[in-house]
Amino acid sequence: MGLQPCSFCRQRPAEKLSQVTWAWNPRPGERMAYRQKLCLTCFCTNVLPMDKEIDPEGDLLCAVCGENVEHDCDPVYATCFLPGTGKATFEFPLCGSHAVDVRARATVNGELLPDRDPVSRGLASGSTPAPGPWAQLGIVPRE
Repeated sequence: MGLQPCSFCRQRPAEKLSQVTWAWNPRPGERMAYRQKLCLTCFCTNVLPMDKEIDPEGDLLCAVCGENVEHDCDPVYATCFLPGTGKATFEFPLCGSHAVDVRARATVNGELLPDRDPVSRGLASGSTPAPGPWAQLGIVPRE
């Protein structure tokens, strides 16, 4: 049995817990984020069912109900650190009602994280971003 309980079910499993940071933007320029430690069962129940492939040429569909959210998407993002596997990131397009539900579950015994400095664009202080495809094209953030 482990020392830390799962944030969601409060059980103390023998295996290490995953760490999941849920984030969303309640208003432009604002970010809410909660960190939970989830057991394997709660990770499989709360995160994996929403991991659906997004068709780049099709409509954007809610990850829970499949409703078209192309023009009214309320996304939730998850960054997960999985024991023995490493980092995994998810973007969940959601309809309004399912966004409320997912966000409510993300706050269950979760740790509210402080809002990031908007200037840092989410990077840890002192870190340098890896060059992405936009930077490789010479497109860089404006000063």
